[in-house]
Amino acid sequence: MATKLRKLKLDLDAIADAMGHDPMMQLSSFLDLETGDVVTISEEERIIVERFYEENADFDSDEPLDLAALLAESDYPEWQHEMILLADQIEAEFGKRFIELPEQDAHAGYKDMEAFIATVEDQRLQAHLQRAIEGKGAFRRFKDILSHERRTRERWFAFSSERERERVRVWLEFVGIKAIHTPKYVPEAEPSGPTPRHKLLEEVLRFTLAARQLAGVTRISLIGSLTTDEPDPDDADLLVTISEEMDLEPLATLGRKLSGRAQGFNRGGEVFLADTHGNYLGRTCRWKQCEPFIRMSCEAQNCGQRQYLYDDLQNLRLKKHVIAKPPVELWPQVIMHENVPEDLQQKVLAHL
Repeated sequence: MATKLRKLKLDLDAIADAMGHDPMMQLSSFLDLETGDVVTISEEERIIVERFYEENADFDSDEPLDLAALLAESDYPEWQHEMILLADQIEAEFGKRFIELPEQDAHAGYKDMEAFIATVEDQRLQAHLQRAIEGKGAFRRFKDILSHERRTRERWFAFSSERERERVRVWLEFVGIKAIHTPKYVPEAEPSGPTPRHKLLEEVLRFTLAARQLAGVTRISLIGSLTTDEPDPDDADLLVTISEEMDLEPLATLGRKLSGRAQGFNRGGEVFLADTHGNYLGRTCRWKQCEPFIRMSCEAQNCGQRQYLYDDLQNLRLKKHVIAKPPVELWPQVIMHENVPEDLQQKVLAHL
């Protein structure tokens, strides 16, 4: 006969976070079976409790140790008293009210990345991610790539969260608990205001007004989803045609500012480069310091040969016809090669 599981309302995400503590931090987390809360204490507080009992407990008396009174007379700061008393309570009710959470499998996060990559439909991105998780620094490289792929990044967050919750569910059932996932904290609704699309259009105008002042910039165009009716675009994609001798540092600075501001509302921005003959060159470098051999993750084919040119042509290229005839030219003249949305005309083109 199967054992009947005890049903509890629990925040599976909070439990998963606690199970993922770095072991070097010497923290122990416990599930409070009465409240459903996760409580965490340090090794230091457990040792303090042991010392109080060793130095003050009278084993011939039936009176319990008044730890609160002893703490009041001690030199321990008041902020630590609560945690010391909690450590004492956990010790007294361990296995009844409190059960200790196990540490997460050290390889679980890597397995999650492998499983997620198998679900990525874009073959170029899938191959890029697969290369990223090979060798040391896999997590950093994986996250760096996803930082420029908003929708894939959001899908990864949902994917990894559900994998973590499932591991928690399995463990809870092992100890006889059926979890009803009940998040403790529900994010507040975002206040109404400009949509991410409109914010991206504002950033396109800001970039164009600044970039057209730079010596060596001969044309600025807009490409990508902002030129369509896509209501929730991932990013702002600018195509800048430059002279052969142009110093790219100020343009790359504008590109970083564009990307940084867009990331502030969970979107992205890229500046693609072409020469005056219509050849695709690459993108502006995302790093403030652009020199060879500084970053192992840099995939520029000729890193540092032309400063602030990120020529990762093995990963991405623009087609000739896009460079020759982009959807919208913003400067030195406004030219629409395609029908463009009204908001683009009103928020950007009307000001140029």
